[in-house]
Amino acid sequence: MKEGILASNEQSRNVHRGLYHYAEGAYIIVDGGIINSIDTLTKDINRLHIAATWRDLISLSVWKEDPKTGDLFVLLKKIGIRTEELLLFKDSDIGDLLPWLYYGKRFEVLRKICRTATVNVENHMSRNDIRVCCHLTSEEPHCIIASSL
Repeated sequence: MKEGILASNEQSRNVHRGLYHYAEGAYIIVDGGIINSIDTLTKDINRLHIAATWRDLISLSVWKEDPKTGDLFVLLKKIGIRTEELLLFKDSDIGDLLPWLYYGKRFEVLRKICRTATVNVENHMSRNDIRVCCHLTSEEPHCIIASSL
């Protein structure tokens, strides 16, 4: 089985590589938007890992290159977050919700977002035989904080 890894940036690549130890040639850094990078992925691979930043993971989860806070709210409500909890963030940026989920130890929510992204990528790829797993990488701490595995 040949595996490829799509990373949001070099830091995401380094975090993933530190844990999984794939060869440097297996990694592709996103260029021009993560959805676009998936659409143009032409390697002969059977399994795709995606090491994504929060914003890129949300893009994959709602399948929009530039998601808005409302898109994230709809996603979170489908996952089970109550509307009352989201009202605090009605005027916030997408990036403001990650610390709330991470430091609030809402890891199951983060895993569900990773799984949603995985399903979306698998559904939108032209080849149905590629298995995908998504990993949410963090700038601080430098690690994978959630995964679809």
